[in-house]
Amino acid sequence: MAPVSIAPDGYRDLLDHLAWGYAGHRRIIFVVGEDAVRFVDGFCTAPLAALAPGAGTEAFFPDARGQVLLWATILRMADGVWIDADPPPDGDGKGWSLATHLDRYHIRERLEIVDASDRFATLFLAGPAAGAWLQREASPPARIADDLPGREVSPLALMAPQHSRVADVAAGILPGHCAGIPAAILQGEWLGPGSYLVVVPRDDATRLVDRWRGEGIVEASAAALEAVRREEGRPSPCDVPPRALPQEFGRDGAAISFTKGCYLGQETVARLDALGHVNRRFVGIVTAADVSAGPAAGPGATVTIRGALDAVGTITSAGPSPRLGEWLGLGLMRTQALAAGVELEVAGVPARWVQLPLSRGTSGGVA
Repeated sequence: MAPVSIAPDGYRDLLDHLAWGYAGHRRIIFVVGEDAVRFVDGFCTAPLAALAPGAGTEAFFPDARGQVLLWATILRMADGVWIDADPPPDGDGKGWSLATHLDRYHIRERLEIVDASDRFATLFLAGPAAGAWLQREASPPARIADDLPGREVSPLALMAPQHSRVADVAAGILPGHCAGIPAAILQGEWLGPGSYLVVVPRDDATRLVDRWRGEGIVEASAAALEAVRREEGRPSPCDVPPRALPQEFGRDGAAISFTKGCYLGQETVARLDALGHVNRRFVGIVTAADVSAGPAAGPGATVTIRGALDAVGTITSAGPSPRLGEWLGLGLMRTQALAAGVELEVAGVPARWVQLPLSRGTSGGVA
């Protein structure tokens, strides 16, 4: 581990013990009704029909050209689906809307599309001790989601009985409690394996935070949450540029089915699968710089091959990595620039690329 001096408040607790943090104004979309699963299945890359009620998966929502509109997590429930996604880049919930996108195609299907983003507050609870704390303080207690047979999926699940209804959640009737407060608790990988998203009525968020603070649970700063996200290699909306393709993000096993039925944009996804490769890959870019001197490679910085002028990648988000003790940027890089022996630089500073997540080890070009 790198020196504590560059670790934001709460970072160590997220990795080594237990911490909570604000998850931002997340996009929360409910699609309710007997046709809901089949309908949403026609717009995303994951096989929703294969999910049991209470289980979930990552998924991309592509446009008709197969380009990524949104990367999200989807929970199948007894009467529909719950779609959760990070806040949009501007953070105010405006701009492109998944609910509006889906509603454009809704004609006669027996379902209702509900944008509930403004109804709830969302908080993270994460760290090695998070599951044990929820075993004691949550109802129903924390559990580990079973992977779907034959697929490598993220362990995403709703901590509630399988018959839990998304219509009830949309109406404000949440399927569980956290520290005595009505809540829906989702287990996933937002901040690494075994992290949790706690969803409560917006007016109850302060009460829950007060309970956590009263128990001495550390609050992770926004900088700590971002540092962990980057080190885990989870793309934020700011990391998904226009015309990005699902396979470029390296989440095929968790988010893309190549055998499910037709969906919007499938032709492009299938064609890339037939080609067997993509021209860009989502990786980490590490710049050999003194983190105390400020950012060496912020968002928008271009990555070049040393001695050349043409860009081979663009950094979309960046910040100090406590794990590396260097600046870590995320972005899509041309695959030829990732070959062994290729020397990279950013703004004249030597750089190297690394595989993500960092928690599983690093590899790449040496600066």
